[in-house]
Amino acid sequence: MQQEDFKPGARTQMEWGFGGRRRWRDGALLMALFLGGIGAGQFVVSTWLIDSVTSAFVGLLVVGVGKTVAHLIYLGQPKRFYRLFLRPKTSWISRGLIFMVVFVAFGAAYLAPDLGFDWVPWETGSTFSDALLVGAILSASLVMVYDGFVLASCKSITAWNTALMPPLFFTYAVAGGTAMTYLTLIAMGSNIPNEDTLTTIDSVLLISMFALLVIYVLNMKTSTATARESLRRLTTTKVAVAFIGVAIIAGLLVPLSLTLYHEVATTETIASVLLALSSILELAGDLSVRHSILRAGLHAPVFSEGL
Repeated sequence: MQQEDFKPGARTQMEWGFGGRRRWRDGALLMALFLGGIGAGQFVVSTWLIDSVTSAFVGLLVVGVGKTVAHLIYLGQPKRFYRLFLRPKTSWISRGLIFMVVFVAFGAAYLAPDLGFDWVPWETGSTFSDALLVGAILSASLVMVYDGFVLASCKSITAWNTALMPPLFFTYAVAGGTAMTYLTLIAMGSNIPNEDTLTTIDSVLLISMFALLVIYVLNMKTSTATARESLRRLTTTKVAVAFIGVAIIAGLLVPLSLTLYHEVATTETIASVLLALSSILELAGDLSVRHSILRAGLHAPVFSEGL
């Protein structure tokens, strides 16, 4: 056990995220949470706010393939993967995987007619198709928010055990989905439908995420000694590079500036470049904030802890 594990009588969590005992395999869980959030977010943005079958399909693949592979890498023994589904009454991991399967099923069924599967007995725009879309969006929303419930359910880690986790991760998932939608459409050379509306929503999301992080930091500052030690790691150790440098400055403040400046860009090419750069930075910030929160996680001492 590392010396830093004993600083306020707390113990560093070494199971989730890059830097864990199993290095890259533990990092695969972080990637599973990240890919699930941005993929589900992209599907919702692409089907609800705009109408892009290709972008929605990319989001579905990010969840169905990317998240699944990441979970398999983390588990290390694919034959035992089915066991992760067997504890929905007590495990948010089990619930999240069930949400994922339901989302992929509804999403694939909804997109099927537009992907060339003409033999399915429904058409896009029909009542049944609309019902599939509602099911896909609802289950995608559960995929986006469940990461926060996974962390909030860890009672021994005070930096995670807060009601702020679900809204924080949900907001990041929607913003990441918006960024993925932008990048997909730009890569396709397509026009972005409802671009002004999406840009406004993205700006609101960036401001909301910054506000939630400020509240999160202030909450830890006035919480237990273990939470304050987690805050110290977030702000004064090498984790601060990812949290302050990448997640906050590069992932929130710079994209907000680029998003606002993109609206007054002199040419369409410059506007697309600024939008793409902003989207890439947002995704980097999304991954970094998840990484930072995981790395700052400390198990509280077994004995009663004072403030």
